[in-house]
Amino acid sequence: MTLPWFSLVAFVAAGVACGMAGLVFLKRQANPSYRSLASLLLATTVTNCANGMGLLDEPRALFWREIATIGELVQPVLLLYVGLGFLNPADQGRDAFALWRTRSLGMIGLLLGLAAAGGQFFQWEILGDGRAAISVSFWGHVPYLYIVIGTALGLAQLEVVLRASREPFRHKLKFIAIGLGSLAGYQIYQASQMLMFSVWQNEHVGVSGIVTALALGLIGCGLGRSRLTQILVHAYVSPQALLGSVTFIAIGLYLVVVGAMGAWLRETNQPLSVGLSVVVVFGALVALVIAIFSKTVRAELRRFITRNFYRSKYDYRAQWLQVTEVFHQAADHHAILDRLMDVLIRTFPTTHISIWVFREPDRRFCRVRSMTGEAEPEPIERCHPIIEELEQHDNAVWVNPGTPDASDSHRSTADLIRLSGAVLCFPIRAKGQVIAFIALGPQLHGEPYGTDDEDLLRGIAHHAGMLLAHASLVDERRASAELEALHRFSVFCLHDLKNLAARLSLVAQNARRHGNNPAFQESAMRTVADTADKMAMLMSKLSQKTVSSTPTSSTEPVDLLPLIHEIIEPLRGAPNLRLQVTAYTMNPVRAVREQIHQVLLNVILNAKQAMTEDGEISIELREADGCVTVVVADTGCGIPPARLETLFLPSQSGRPGGLGVGLYQCKQIVEAHGGMIQIRSEWGKGTTVTIELPVAPRTGDRGPDATALISVLS
Repeated sequence: MTLPWFSLVAFVAAGVACGMAGLVFLKRQANPSYRSLASLLLATTVTNCANGMGLLDEPRALFWREIATIGELVQPVLLLYVGLGFLNPADQGRDAFALWRTRSLGMIGLLLGLAAAGGQFFQWEILGDGRAAISVSFWGHVPYLYIVIGTALGLAQLEVVLRASREPFRHKLKFIAIGLGSLAGYQIYQASQMLMFSVWQNEHVGVSGIVTALALGLIGCGLGRSRLTQILVHAYVSPQALLGSVTFIAIGLYLVVVGAMGAWLRETNQPLSVGLSVVVVFGALVALVIAIFSKTVRAELRRFITRNFYRSKYDYRAQWLQVTEVFHQAADHHAILDRLMDVLIRTFPTTHISIWVFREPDRRFCRVRSMTGEAEPEPIERCHPIIEELEQHDNAVWVNPGTPDASDSHRSTADLIRLSGAVLCFPIRAKGQVIAFIALGPQLHGEPYGTDDEDLLRGIAHHAGMLLAHASLVDERRASAELEALHRFSVFCLHDLKNLAARLSLVAQNARRHGNNPAFQESAMRTVADTADKMAMLMSKLSQKTVSSTPTSSTEPVDLLPLIHEIIEPLRGAPNLRLQVTAYTMNPVRAVREQIHQVLLNVILNAKQAMTEDGEISIELREADGCVTVVVADTGCGIPPARLETLFLPSQSGRPGGLGVGLYQCKQIVEAHGGMIQIRSEWGKGTTVTIELPVAPRTGDRGPDATALISVLS
């Protein structure tokens, strides 16, 4: 009952292969590269038909086995021609060895086919249980050895074609190559079985039919993707040798595993399990091949092979010496970025190189260095898809659709970066965060960036990130030293104030006794006036009250709306000033009231002082995601872009006579409360300050969340 079923499976597979071959032959005028594929499908048809007939026509089974063997001998040569058919004609002419190898194998296969037709390889043999079976003669091992070697070469050729292909050709070619590889893999398995056991097993017919049907399904899927249009791939000679050796190693390991499995199955005497196990192993291998040729695994494998087998593109020792020499004595951020730009220009032959740095006040990436003299583009938000991928992976991110491995999601969202001429970006990290990134344009000679370029970029970016982090620490230490100097200066000023207060105290004491004396009155007035002038002079030198940047245990729930009304109350009736406050019902924040009062007072006074003519200050309060947000916007003069970079550094005041510690202290206070402060400004149009503070734990219901209160003060 099993033999007719095996024959039916073989005939169905042969019919499918024949139909696909006819379809491909009909299209051969439009696509000559598929001729060898159609021929291979016809050879598969002949092999499966002969195997099926061998089960139905037992007296002539030896003849049908010889016909099937001829088809099997033809398939390795045709597989090589299929691989060559997908290569670009220029590559075919360059790789003369591949053509010579294919033709030589074809001649050997022809001689072996003639020998098989002459009945030199098979004979009838009576087994121990009395059954007659087809066995392989002494010389019959030669064709199966030829099949193993020739099919392995064909698999290596297919591997070269598939690895050398690029999108969108790889999308069309992948399933064709995997389907052909499946046919070739089973042929190697079957040949290895014949070499080991030297007896033809009828189970091979059914398993071969099932494997052929599955492989033809993959090939049909690939043909549907390609729509039988021409697919040409550029391949290089040097990767062929390497990848071919990888293929031979994999096939050798596979033969060892298959041989061990075959020996175990033979010892356990489970003939039906042999066929089922082969189908399972075949399916697992096909799934493994599909997984291997996924983009992620392919990129990792390509990187591993390039790093471990190819000679490096760069002399890393010389490059590292050059990098360290260029960065020598680069102390501040500007010098480091200048030297980084110099290194990139020397190293990468492209006309588009730019450096984008994260600007803390407005929390966006802005371009600070560029080879071109074009106007600076708009800053990039941190939620940009390219930035998000840079933060997730320490690898290059492709942003140009014409570049290998550029994903569809980036093609529509990378306009801001791509307009600067970039095709790839690489992150610069410090303390685990992306603080900047490098954008490189296409190379002048058209060669794509490879693994060596990415490795060198990684080393340069790591060194630059370390230097930028060190420069930030130096700035923080300098800021601390300046504040410490300010505190020491405050001590001397307080000492002078104490002395001045003592003078006023003496005047007050003497006034009790000499208050009616005109001379004393005149002297006292001169003393008070002189003391007032000196106190005003000292006060102009002092900053606002020094506060700790860390909230103390005196934190309490603070309602921000009454606090803001308290701050803006003195501004009522100010000429040429309009105030608007918009507040939605919200929870209080947990904070030190005096410190938050100082932050809001500083921000609102800065907005008032930024307007020289008629203007408006709008204040909005809202709550979302567990935070209360205060937005203070003015229509003043704005902040210059160069000033934004140092806005949160001490001693960087933008007003004459200012000490430059207000915004620095505001940032320290807000961050110490677990919040965030952000400043967006456009020169000549105004400034918007956004402050986020976490809400205090709720103690009760505060009413509807949709209530709004709007007040306008003139």
